[in-house]
Amino acid sequence: MTKVPTILLLPQAAYAPLLAPRLEAAGASVRVLVARADLDSAMAALNGETRLVSFGSGVIVPAETLSRLPGPAYNFHPGPPEYPGLFPSVHALYDGKLEFGITLHEMAAQVDSGPIVAVNRFQILPGSDRLALDAVTFRLMVDMFGQWAERLANVATPIARQNLTWTGRRRTRADFNALCDLGEDPTPEEF
Repeated sequence: MTKVPTILLLPQAAYAPLLAPRLEAAGASVRVLVARADLDSAMAALNGETRLVSFGSGVIVPAETLSRLPGPAYNFHPGPPEYPGLFPSVHALYDGKLEFGITLHEMAAQVDSGPIVAVNRFQILPGSDRLALDAVTFRLMVDMFGQWAERLANVATPIARQNLTWTGRRRTRADFNALCDLGEDPTPEEF
């Protein structure tokens, strides 16, 4: 019996219905399994031709899990290489950036540190807040996912890397919480 190549898709839940069909259409004989937070159970379906693809998921995939895969796992990160880690839109807006982006990269043991495959950049619309920027970012991430679906569905072949590197400081939940603490007498600009 021939093994069917499998893509283990780890998306934010709302996006699974948009992404799985794109992968299935791109790979005539690929099976797509959607994993939610229970990645361990989904890993039980591993065979020699399995690829993990994460899409804006908050799940941190352990190094041991990545090492069990036969090839690279990929992540669609909702931020450019200058903003690895959590809440990239918040930090970019706080920094007054006019441009933002999406990064497709190989997953590595350290979050948002793997080799970069592609970056799509776009202008931040004037007056954007976090919700508006995130809405645009995820809409463009779905488009980017569609552009890469055929290469992702070719499970046996790693995707070519770009000569790009992560440049920003990896942000954590503590960094986000620190932004939310304005102190007792914030300036109007800080507020």
